[in-house]
Amino acid sequence: MLRIASLLFVIFILSGCGGFFEKQEPACNGVALLSGQETVVQIYAVRKWANQTQYKAGYPFNWQWVNKNNFIRTTCEK
Repeated sequence: MLRIASLLFVIFILSGCGGFFEKQEPACNGVALLSGQETVVQIYAVRKWANQTQYKAGYPFNWQWVNKNNFIRTTCEK
């Protein structure tokens, strides 16, 4: 009986983390010039902040908000 209760508890806890593990799809792509090489970067969100456009960029920007000027071109809508 204790084993079943423990199993149900673990299932309950893991079900609460379900949304945390969902993979987010990229909104668009961008090309950044890093160390003299063009690198394709996936962009997950776009925002306007302090009159500047920022992208939430994946690797190599580690999913941080970065300025639009870091990219030489993007497929994001203006």
